[in-house]
Amino acid sequence: MLQEGKIEKMKSLAVSFAPMEGITGRIFRKIFDKHFKGITDYYTPFITPKEKRGLDKKDIKELSPENNEGIKIIPQILTNSAEAFNLAAEKLIGLGYKEINLNLGCPSGTVVNKGRGSGALKDLDSLEKILTSIYAHAENTDLRISIKTRIGYENAEEFVDILLLYKKFPFEKLIIHPRTRMEFYKGGVHKESFALAFDECLKIGSADRLCFNGELNTIDDIKKLNEEFPEIEHIMIGRGLLRYPFLIEDILERDCADRKIRLKNYLDELFSAYLEEFNGSPVAVLKMKELWYYIKESFEHYEDYIKMIQKAKNVAEYRAAVNVLFSNCDVK
Repeated sequence: MLQEGKIEKMKSLAVSFAPMEGITGRIFRKIFDKHFKGITDYYTPFITPKEKRGLDKKDIKELSPENNEGIKIIPQILTNSAEAFNLAAEKLIGLGYKEINLNLGCPSGTVVNKGRGSGALKDLDSLEKILTSIYAHAENTDLRISIKTRIGYENAEEFVDILLLYKKFPFEKLIIHPRTRMEFYKGGVHKESFALAFDECLKIGSADRLCFNGELNTIDDIKKLNEEFPEIEHIMIGRGLLRYPFLIEDILERDCADRKIRLKNYLDELFSAYLEEFNGSPVAVLKMKELWYYIKESFEHYEDYIKMIQKAKNVAEYRAAVNVLFSNCDVK
C-alpha cells in the first residue's frame, strides 16, 4: 500500500497523452479533453516535414490553434533531416508554438528503413549532427525541443551511448519508452534503463525533465512506477487511456459516477464529429473501429458484442451494434 505522501505525489504527476497514429488527431483530442480530465498535454501523431515547405495544408489544419483551442498540444516531428526539421519549426513558431518534439522512437519498418524514428539510433554520429543543428537553430528562436526515444535499436545496452549523446543537449523533456526498436511493443519494459537515465540526469540537474512512457495501462501500473521512482514528475500514456479513459480520474480519486453514460456520450459525440468531418462517409465508422480495438477493454464481457461493431459496414449498423453492447455490458 502506498503511504499518504506517496499518494499525494502520484496525484501531482504531469500526464501527457501519447501520440497514436490514426487516432489522436485534432478531433479526438478536443472531444476526449471535453469528457475526461487530468491530461496535462497532448503530443500529436508525428508529422513528416516537407523538404521545401516544412508543413502542408493538412498539417497546418491539424495544428492550427483554432482547431486545438483550450488544450495544450506538443507537435511531434519525424525526420532524419535537420533542414526539414528547422523549416517545420519555423512554421510552428509562426503558429505560436514554443515547444516541439522529435520522434526517435517509432519502430515501424517503413519509418526505420528511412533512418527515421528509432532507425536514427543505429547511427549516433549522424544523429549527433542532426541534434546539433536543430538545437543551434532553436537557440536562436527560443524554441524548446523535447525528444521521445527508445533505448536502442538491437539491445538495451546501446542506451548507455545514446544517453551520453542526449546529455550534450538542452532537451526540454526526454520521454523514454524503455524498449528497443526490435522489441516493438512486445514483452516487458526495461525499467533499469530508465533508472540509468534518472541517475545520470540527476548529476546534471535535469531529472525533472525525464518522462516515462510504456505499459502504463492500469492504476496499479502507475502506482508501481511511483513506488520504484518516487521522484518522477511526468508520465506519458497512450494505449492505457484509449482502453480506459477514466484512468487519470482514478489516480486523482475523482468521483466518476455515471461512467456508462459518460462513455456513451463521449463515443457518440466523437462519432458525430467524424461523420461531419468525412461528410457522412463510412470512413467515420472505420475511425471508430480503430478506437474500439482499445476501448472495448472498458467493458465487462464484451467479447460477443464487439464482433457486431467490427462487422458494421455503415452508420446504421454501427450505431445499432454500439447500442446493443451498451445494453448488455457494464463498465469495469
